[in-house]
Amino acid sequence: MSDVVFVKLKSVTKEGVREAVHRAMDMGEWKKYIYGNKIFVKINGISDQLVPGQCTSPWVIDAVLEKLCKEYSNADIYMGDANLAAAQQLNRAARLWGFYDLAAKYGVKFVNLSEDRLVEVDVNGKIFKKLTLPKILVDADSILNIPVAKTHCLTMLTCSLKNHWGMVPRFRHQYHPVADQCIADINSYFKKTRFNVVDATVCMEGNAPRTGIPKICNAIFASADRVALDYIVGTFMGYDASKIAHIERSEEMGVGSRKNIKVIGDKLEIHDFKKPEPEKQPIFKYEMMFRKSFLKPLIFDTPIFRIFADIATFYNTKIWYNKYGKQYIREMLQTPYAAEFKPLMEKNNVKV
Repeated sequence: MSDVVFVKLKSVTKEGVREAVHRAMDMGEWKKYIYGNKIFVKINGISDQLVPGQCTSPWVIDAVLEKLCKEYSNADIYMGDANLAAAQQLNRAARLWGFYDLAAKYGVKFVNLSEDRLVEVDVNGKIFKKLTLPKILVDADSILNIPVAKTHCLTMLTCSLKNHWGMVPRFRHQYHPVADQCIADINSYFKKTRFNVVDATVCMEGNAPRTGIPKICNAIFASADRVALDYIVGTFMGYDASKIAHIERSEEMGVGSRKNIKVIGDKLEIHDFKKPEPEKQPIFKYEMMFRKSFLKPLIFDTPIFRIFADIATFYNTKIWYNKYGKQYIREMLQTPYAAEFKPLMEKNNVKV
């Protein structure tokens, strides 16, 4: 039986998030799973724009690092993510979202996985037989995973399993047509991901992970079992989670189990997230269309891909952001989460 912790915030404040995160970690018995002298904290740093829900909440990260660094004061602790295939966003995201500041506050080293030395490892997967991974991940004794709960145009949702996609910095865009099995293969290698804390304070719905709609849910999940965790998060989002392929395939690869899940903590809520409509998201729509056409080798296997990537970046950071993203930020500033995002905006001179 796998326990999945669900905790509602008692107050939408930094202290309220801190209390919820600490309660979820303790109920999930996190100290039983995390160990070693080298610990890596995997966040989601997908965006260098301050649209709530795109990246892991700084309040959530702060609460996790406080507990982790206090308990493992003698360990070398690292935190990070990777660049996207279409954008070199992470270093800017780390500055804008305050990830560098949090790393400095707790004496943690922030790592851009795309800039780390790469090593090849054997993987007994159905797609991957070998993976080229950042050395810091290969050397880590434990990984603590902090994803955001979001819908996803390619995989229906992104949570603890999909957050491992960012651990493979090179060429992962080439595997989008078989992403579900690839996610399962990657997770089957990362047995050292020993505990997960899911940020469901501000989630994303619709055509996420980047061009979605922020959705306030005021919750935290935690579990050592990624399959059970994502199954429950999918249910929370209003999916029939038994139909989410990468969860099923990860179970088949022995990553975790959907059977005999016990939800502990608060009573699980069921929301009705707006589901992705990839045909209305131009980047996903045209990517998948071209990948299935005779143009695939020309577009994705040559330097021409850089043009496609630049178009995708322009759409996400200029067209979508100016049309929708800024409005979502303005709306969030009318909620208690203004206390989280307004200081970041002021520090980085973000105008909406």
